[in-house]
Amino acid sequence: MADYPTKQFLGSAQTVINTAVDVASGAFSATTTNFVNNDATYPNAPYALAMGEFPDWAAAPVAGTVVELWGLLFNTDGTDDDTQPPSSSASGGVRYFGAWPISADDALQRRTIVISLEGIIGSMEVAFYFRNVTAQNMNNDGGTNAVVKITPFTYGITV
Repeated sequence: MADYPTKQFLGSAQTVINTAVDVASGAFSATTTNFVNNDATYPNAPYALAMGEFPDWAAAPVAGTVVELWGLLFNTDGTDDDTQPPSSSASGGVRYFGAWPISADDALQRRTIVISLEGIIGSMEVAFYFRNVTAQNMNNDGGTNAVVKITPFTYGITV
């Protein structure tokens, strides 16, 4: 019997947040574009790489603090959406997807985490938001935007 190693198959990255708006400590970002799990090659992927790029801070963040990833589901039954997007520091009806660890550097920080997309299939969409929990204000101005990209992926074998 042949031994086929498991491989990771990546879809195309979707930019879901691209904002020049500063995000205060404890506050949520705005969202830019809803994520749709319909990659042409790997639709309905069970996982994704979530890349966060956070450009600048009021001062160096506290080491070990995080920027959290949250999302609000759309088209949950084909027509209706989950309700209450986040407002300032109130989470509303968004659900937690994961967190990027942040270092004590007042400079661009780019991090990638793996998130679950289980149950987010078909016409469902996710409006992603990030929450700055670093104890420092995030300065996304002067030509430096905060960016979040979601790249769906699955596992399989190549025969």
